[in-house]
Amino acid sequence: MTPSGGLWNGHRVPFTLLGGYLGAGKTTVVNHVVRNPLGRRLVALVNDVAAINVDAALIADHVGTTLSLTNGCVCCAIADDFAQTLEQIRAMPEPPDHVLMELSGVGEPARVAPWANTAGFRLDGIVVVADTDQIVELADRDYIGDTIAAQLASADLVLSTKADLAADGGAAARSLIRSITTAPIIEVINGVIDADVVLGLDPPRTDPSRTVLPRMVPGTNRHRAAPVGRYETSIVDVGAATLAELEHLLVGLPTDVIRAKGLVQCSDQVVPIEAHAVGRRRAVRRRGDLDLSRADNRLVVIRLA
Repeated sequence: MTPSGGLWNGHRVPFTLLGGYLGAGKTTVVNHVVRNPLGRRLVALVNDVAAINVDAALIADHVGTTLSLTNGCVCCAIADDFAQTLEQIRAMPEPPDHVLMELSGVGEPARVAPWANTAGFRLDGIVVVADTDQIVELADRDYIGDTIAAQLASADLVLSTKADLAADGGAAARSLIRSITTAPIIEVINGVIDADVVLGLDPPRTDPSRTVLPRMVPGTNRHRAAPVGRYETSIVDVGAATLAELEHLLVGLPTDVIRAKGLVQCSDQVVPIEAHAVGRRRAVRRRGDLDLSRADNRLVVIRLA
């Protein structure tokens, strides 16, 4: 039943799409995030609930195509009618903290992205998993290469898997990926990746030290490719910025920034402003549903180390 104030009282749940070609390691990543959601109530949409490999002690209930976990996460098989699957989520009395959808191996995230912006949801970002050991060979095949290129071209973040199996350590794969996208590339082994990287900082689950990023000139780094590497978390004070200044700050974030999130009290606005960045994607939105006292004028930033 829809709450009296409308669907979740106007709240829009962040929705992350996880794409990548067959065998890239998407389900392994989903398994890790589901087991380690860092306090989130997560809904994971997968093609096969049986592929979600969690300890029996973590399973609270398993009914049909739905798996409920003791950590508050729910895994659902994607129905033939995707719209019906989304309606099932919207029917929840309380909204989840996040929705993570694993696409099929031949799915193109750009085609599914509009669904992530329908009623009750907002697209958080597109994460694409790339099999470093095989992607160069696969990309050279008819049709398969077009699918891989389309997946990578839509990515806000790229998770590079199986580099430990590649004879060259993944150098050729990174070169291929770089020829298609400027999105940050993060190396992942056995699907182990911080949920804050995949799902974003909503709300922040870390308590990093207060630091300041190097001087950021708006727009100068916008189209340069980010480096490859691990990541670290820090805090950026934005002060009493205007909305325009905050937007310029987001645009000028260094290309090694993977994620950034904050609730800011802009000096020329009467409601909190939510600032959000994931890879190349930038967004600000007014949060009239939140009290201004919740704004703390800082961004939590995850960047490549």
